[in-house]
Amino acid sequence: MKAFPSQYTLKENDVFYYIHIPKTAGMTFRTVVADYFHSDEICPATLGHMMAQVNPQDLPQYRLLLGHLVYVDFKTLLPQKQFIHATMLREPVAQLVSHYEYIRRMPTDPDYAKVKEMSLEEFVQYFAIANLRRNTQTYHVAKAARFDIENLPAQDIFEIALESLDHFAFAGLVERFQDSLFLLSYIFGWRPIMNTRKENASGTKGDRGSHKESYVDRISSTTFQLIKENTQLDQQLYDYASQIFSDRFTQMVGDLQQHYPNPISTPFTAPSPELLTVQLEKNYEQRYSDLNIPITETYRYDFAQALRGSGWQRREQPTEGLTYRWTGPNTISTLDLPIAINQDLILEFRVICTNFVPHDILNSLTVTVNNIAIPLKTLHLDPVMRLFQGTIPRSIHESSPDQSFTRLTFQVNRVIAFCDPRGSDTRSVGVAINEVQVFPITMGDRSEIPARGRTFALQLFDREFWQEPITFLQAHLDPKDTIIAPLSFQVKLSNLIQPYQALKAQNIQWVVLQKDQTEQIVSTLLKLLIQGFYPVFANGLFVIFTTRSQLPKVPYTSVDVKPLYVDILKRNFRKIAAKFTHVS
Repeated sequence: MKAFPSQYTLKENDVFYYIHIPKTAGMTFRTVVADYFHSDEICPATLGHMMAQVNPQDLPQYRLLLGHLVYVDFKTLLPQKQFIHATMLREPVAQLVSHYEYIRRMPTDPDYAKVKEMSLEEFVQYFAIANLRRNTQTYHVAKAARFDIENLPAQDIFEIALESLDHFAFAGLVERFQDSLFLLSYIFGWRPIMNTRKENASGTKGDRGSHKESYVDRISSTTFQLIKENTQLDQQLYDYASQIFSDRFTQMVGDLQQHYPNPISTPFTAPSPELLTVQLEKNYEQRYSDLNIPITETYRYDFAQALRGSGWQRREQPTEGLTYRWTGPNTISTLDLPIAINQDLILEFRVICTNFVPHDILNSLTVTVNNIAIPLKTLHLDPVMRLFQGTIPRSIHESSPDQSFTRLTFQVNRVIAFCDPRGSDTRSVGVAINEVQVFPITMGDRSEIPARGRTFALQLFDREFWQEPITFLQAHLDPKDTIIAPLSFQVKLSNLIQPYQALKAQNIQWVVLQKDQTEQIVSTLLKLLIQGFYPVFANGLFVIFTTRSQLPKVPYTSVDVKPLYVDILKRNFRKIAAKFTHVS
């Protein structure tokens, strides 16, 4: 790190290469770094043997390498690229014992069969790396500078590792994990990263910043000395890295205090994490401004893109074309987007996996834009998805005219444990969002309706069940008719769409019921019968009612209408039976 700039903005030709040393909080660190790259820029191979599945023609497009890949000669494969190296180091005794315990409890590990019956002493003595005994960290750092080191003397490899470390962009310390994330944020101009993720953590006392004493208590003095003898080079490398880290961290603190001073701080007082977070936030805003990213009134963000924001869980891509993130582990999540608010804009975002989220969390969801609350309405909902929409008024720009980005803040009332049948995922989550977009209101004198060619709701009508009722209504609606229907119908119909609460009004001619919306049906169906509505269209998803007597009726006993009231009767019967059973 000595030879690398104190602050650096990644360039197009750079490849960020995170060298993952076993049991150094690497899985957590990998998800953190991946936030700042488009998913298409991340090499899918995280183990050496997985490189056989990577198309060589695709390799130049990757700007992020993550994982246990030291056995791959990337400099030969990508000679035209500039590699930006980063890693995490750990106190050697803690790292070795944690690695040993990890292998013994993981049958999928390639070394499990060899190690499961080994004692710790045998692991230390017989699992040598090149000519380095158990100096795993020295080996990994040296390989970044020179690939063919296996046959070199141990001292030569160590000298290569020292020189290699000087040119690393970043080398963090597990024992100072949060400070490492602060320094990483500072170097690359990222929003201050907080230690809220724990991926693949062993759960032992020694993880996440505990010191080697916690391991010494559990092993004999003889074993401890054996480990020390076999990790001497790692200890020297770790000590060297620790001093560089301390120097760089002190330099960062001084620079932040100089540019974003806090009158309470003194040169003799260590800054609190809260103060560093505030100062790093200001540094991030300045670095973002220095990028000169063009702002626009039309912007679509999906979570395959690099993340500029905070309060999100790791990116998930279960199938091609679907990318999303859960909010969490806290209740507030933000996105910083290059949006220009020179006129009123429409904001839309899609919440998915709603079948896993309690109703109180979904109903509590709020959004602010530059700290100003935006009223939301549900443009569409079904059992697994909700599409929200709101209006961003032009007046928000007047409150922050010089800001280089627009901050969207999503907030829920609480988070819950992730629904994982295996029990291995312990994340705290709120809601899952997979796409956000803004665009101008451009519908002339009907400014409450979004531009039809841009709204997410338009995608619904690619499905036959959705397009059929639209075709029917377009054939039979009079221009002045008022219709009660899902709000998403407004992107296909020019008639005024009213919410279901408007059924009490006298000038409603049409009502569309969506059969998977139980609450709407229960509160609406009886009113329709009383007010003289009757069904004139039905398919597998929708039933259309009207008071227009010239249209032929669809019988209530028909296959697509009958479920409306039969299902309600069944649900009510089950409720009554449940109450009766409870009383008995």
